[in-house]
Amino acid sequence: MEGDRSGDELVKVAFARDRVEAEMIHGLLKNAGIPSLLEQARLNVDGPQLGFGLASQGFGGGPQRVMVHANRAEQARTLLADTLVEDKEQEWGELANTGHLEDGEGGGARSYGVLGAYGRAFFWSIGAMAVAFGVFLLLRAV
Repeated sequence: MEGDRSGDELVKVAFARDRVEAEMIHGLLKNAGIPSLLEQARLNVDGPQLGFGLASQGFGGGPQRVMVHANRAEQARTLLADTLVEDKEQEWGELANTGHLEDGEGGGARSYGVLGAYGRAFFWSIGAMAVAFGVFLLLRAV
């Protein structure tokens, strides 16, 4: 009969937005003596991620899961909770131009969505072709 192998399965202890963040977490766990493994998270191909998401996955980028053995998961989660401070606001002091940010006027960032972005690209493509055709007609007339 085999021994207890319940600790052999891998469980997720962290989710990283990109390969760099995943490597930092992996190094932190390694320094604490906790072996870990990085696993590429699959992206759904929808909307704005259509080109970017697939391109970044091809080079090992994109979101990553940090996996450890089940028997070390609690130790890893405790270490990460003590180390990572994403939820806490840090005191940065006043930056050089922060006083001017409040005085600025104008709209915020625009969000065109997928159809709006394709519409803009189509519009500018048609405009560029019209200009090229106009130059062609002017050169042909001479």
